[in-house]
Amino acid sequence: MDKAAFERSPSGRLAPTLDGQWGFVPADLPPALDAAAVFNPTVRATQALGELNGILRTLPDPYILIYPLQAKEALTSSSMEGTFTTVDALLLAEAGFAGSSESSDTREVRNYSIALRNAVKSLEEVPLSLRTIRGAHRDLMTGVTRSRGAHVRAGEFKDRQNWIGAATIEAARFVPTPPIETAECLDRLERYIHRQNRNDTPAILDAALVHYQFETVHPFGDGNGRVGRILIPVMLYERGVLSHPALFVSPVLERRKNEYIDRMFEVSRTGDWVGWIAFFMDVVSDTCRETIATADRLLAMRERYRQSLQGAGRSALLLSVVDRLFTHPVFSIPQLAEHLCVTYPAAQKHVALLTSLDIVEEIEGTSYPKFFAARGVLNTIAGQA
Repeated sequence: MDKAAFERSPSGRLAPTLDGQWGFVPADLPPALDAAAVFNPTVRATQALGELNGILRTLPDPYILIYPLQAKEALTSSSMEGTFTTVDALLLAEAGFAGSSESSDTREVRNYSIALRNAVKSLEEVPLSLRTIRGAHRDLMTGVTRSRGAHVRAGEFKDRQNWIGAATIEAARFVPTPPIETAECLDRLERYIHRQNRNDTPAILDAALVHYQFETVHPFGDGNGRVGRILIPVMLYERGVLSHPALFVSPVLERRKNEYIDRMFEVSRTGDWVGWIAFFMDVVSDTCRETIATADRLLAMRERYRQSLQGAGRSALLLSVVDRLFTHPVFSIPQLAEHLCVTYPAAQKHVALLTSLDIVEEIEGTSYPKFFAARGVLNTIAGQA
């Protein structure tokens, strides 16, 4: 890391670390901000969140939208860090298919889904805290065997210096906070999150500040980007800005990944908070618009499925399966039989009808039991619809 580029940073200080190099320690939040300069982007993002909440209130079950978006978020956020799998492989694993060994990448992406859901659920017991953050990392990294994450302690803060942008620390573009100072930085971040006057600051602005701070400290040996992106909807949901945890920014960030990295880098190097906050608010606004468009597609798909079944003269029992296809788009006949409280032969007949109407299809390579997929839902998750 170019030490000279950070020596006069208004956003933090340098601290000695590995092999005579220097790491960056961010200053405590909040920074001094030009409120007028960030006002308009913050208002636009707040309005976009309000529109998203309005759509969520119209859904018969918000998880018709949330579950597919969570799966898409897991795939995209993981791919940003070099971990790739397919939507079929991810949802087969989540549905319990054991016909072949799960790849390490699929396991890691599935871990992201688990970490995201558990972080939201944890708010029922404790507020957003370091416990939440460590729990998300534990869920994310448990069972990871790839060389990149094999030596990372799941749920534990780093005990070795990490760096970004090169294979060696000497060539790194950025060196985060040294391990010896990481715990104290995070303690101060937690105190900021829980401060008494936090409602004086828009929650969406706090989310931008906290995301930068977390990523700059980079407290874990691996998984920092994914944990940081999990915290965005969790924080906004806890603060009541989101009625449901349905804001998943990774698809938008993936398209602007270089700018995402550059904006945070410039906060550390020059103190350009306005540039970072304007970027973050644009990402939130774009995410809300895309989420609303996805909701429209899924609702139209749901209505087509229901009309197809009604046209076939089917009962309300089978119509209830339609909504389940959005929260469990991959399933087996025994799973459907259990959900409907019917016999295996009855569930088999239901699946045969759904298949004949092109609502579901059999997934090749599965047997004992066979698994089926609502391909339209999977295509939406994969960005193909």
